[in-house]
Amino acid sequence: MEDAPQLFEAIEADVWTWMREFVAVKNNFYGAKFPPCPYALRALLLETVDVAVWRSDDAREFIRQQAAEMRDSPKLTTRVMAFPPRMQLVWGISDFVESLNAELIPHNVFLNTGVAKTTTSRYPGSFGKPYFIVVANSLDAVLDGADTLKRTDYYADWPPSHFELVVGRRERMARRYGIKREMDHL
Repeated sequence: MEDAPQLFEAIEADVWTWMREFVAVKNNFYGAKFPPCPYALRALLLETVDVAVWRSDDAREFIRQQAAEMRDSPKLTTRVMAFPPRMQLVWGISDFVESLNAELIPHNVFLNTGVAKTTTSRYPGSFGKPYFIVVANSLDAVLDGADTLKRTDYYADWPPSHFELVVGRRERMARRYGIKREMDHL
């Protein structure tokens, strides 16, 4: 087994590879016209993205700290926090992230949870599952990007429930917790 520093470096490298080779490249789901995140490549090239790897201790405090650091780093637009797959099943973690959004949205930060598809977690006991991730984004940039994508066929094949869960939820939370802006089609 790798020692801890090498393990965490390998996890970070996995997440960077996932962003470069999956998130930022054209995907068959979009008819090879769009990547999963059409803005990822630019963010990677401009070096406005970073990765934070959870090591131990309280995951909630780690998320809070990493989001606050991202908020206070004007150069960053995205921070991807990596966790073992089991973290996704920790009681209350999704509710915690949602409540943290209420604190962060007025400061232009929005959190989402998910999995890093196409990865295989190196955390012990992961059983071949992908990393669980929490992504902190600059909210204004994500809202502007979604507005632009609505004028394309990017969302054409998204099930309505998924569109509502991702795009609609984010827009409602932005209105509710402090980002004041014009929202089209709501």
